[in-house]
Amino acid sequence: MPTINNEQARFRQKMIERAERRFQSRIQKLRRQAMKRRNLQKGAGGIKSSKIIEMLAAKAVHTLGSTNGEIRVTIPRQLSIIDSPELAIDLLTAFAHGVSNGNVQKIVFDHRALEDVDLAANSLLDIVATERNAEFKWRHAKRKLRVAGYYPKNQALKRLIKATGIIKHMEIAHEALTHDETRDIRVFEARNRSYSNPGDGSKADFKDRQQANFVDHIQKCLRDHGWELSELGTYFLGTYLGEILANAEDHAAYLDWTVQGYLDNTLDVPMCEIAIFNFGRSIAESLQTVDKNGYTWKQVAPYIEKHAKRNLFGTAWREEDLLTVVALQSHVSRLNTSEETTRGQGTVEFIEFFQRINDLCNGSTGGAKMAIVSGGTYILFDGTYRMVAPDPDAGKIIAFNATNDLYEKPDSRFVKSLGDYRFPGTIISIKFPLSLADSTLVEEVTNGIEHDD
Repeated sequence: MPTINNEQARFRQKMIERAERRFQSRIQKLRRQAMKRRNLQKGAGGIKSSKIIEMLAAKAVHTLGSTNGEIRVTIPRQLSIIDSPELAIDLLTAFAHGVSNGNVQKIVFDHRALEDVDLAANSLLDIVATERNAEFKWRHAKRKLRVAGYYPKNQALKRLIKATGIIKHMEIAHEALTHDETRDIRVFEARNRSYSNPGDGSKADFKDRQQANFVDHIQKCLRDHGWELSELGTYFLGTYLGEILANAEDHAAYLDWTVQGYLDNTLDVPMCEIAIFNFGRSIAESLQTVDKNGYTWKQVAPYIEKHAKRNLFGTAWREEDLLTVVALQSHVSRLNTSEETTRGQGTVEFIEFFQRINDLCNGSTGGAKMAIVSGGTYILFDGTYRMVAPDPDAGKIIAFNATNDLYEKPDSRFVKSLGDYRFPGTIISIKFPLSLADSTLVEEVTNGIEHDD
């Protein structure tokens, strides 16, 4: 027990010191960004043209046409970043391309065929609609975009759309969930908009407040089922989410991120869902901006050279896919300058946290899944491949192959190119059932009293 406590104390001190350094640098960055936004928006009074719609539309392979100012979005049977990323990204970018036509005044969502959806895919479609609504209001003296549609037959999916989707974001009051329905649902949403970000970094950081609110959301979800995050689990989850959002702010070159959470307690097996996404540069694009004579590229280059020499690259496995995988490894970051710098840990630590959650959830109700889509690369985590250190003094590696070797190609079931389909930024989508076993991350709650398991 003393050894565990000492390790926890050292870890916390390290995280506190790193957080303070990053906080000071972020203050300066936020001030510069705020000044730039004020100059761009001066006299505009709102969002004239959505950069997010422009970025998504630029990646479109297809487009959705409009007739007499009306565009129809037909949702397929499965809309999932985790299970059908190509289909989800294709529909998302085609929708954005369609609404980039300034004549669109009405959107019709047809969910009647929908049978399977994840929170991230649903939320991204809503982002396009809300961005178009903001454009429309600016251009037409605050008139709102018209929205209509058809619900899915499945009542659980209908509740998700009402609770987290366009019904909520467009404030369609007569279609909102009833009071009885909301009692069984947990919803969290935080978006740091590119055009409404708080500008004074010396005040309470919006990101820090929202990561604390998100931890509270997860705590409530667990308590609904007789569990709660332990003190250690609370600290870890808040820290890891903060690192991921800081990475989004530091690397993407465009400040717009969203964090959402959803739980429907009426389901036979309640599924806790998390969606985190940001727009801008992908992970690979960010890594490609580093000095080719600098420390980070010297870490990355040997892998690229070995894969190229062995002719491993092709249409299904590209340099950008390798860069995305390499960027997940310990201490690999665009901002690292030497072995002493420790950037690049946020995603690594979050993956490890997810691995432990996966271990807890892999019972009779099924396992947890997490997917990352960044640019044109898809990565799936389900516990099959794990992040491990080859020896005690080495950094942790997850190579998604049997030998855990980054010089070898990964298992194509878990890492793949999305071909022509691309997302301008990074998406993290997570689903896990609330059937938790013993862990230091959670504690059982009985009659209001906590018990360590």
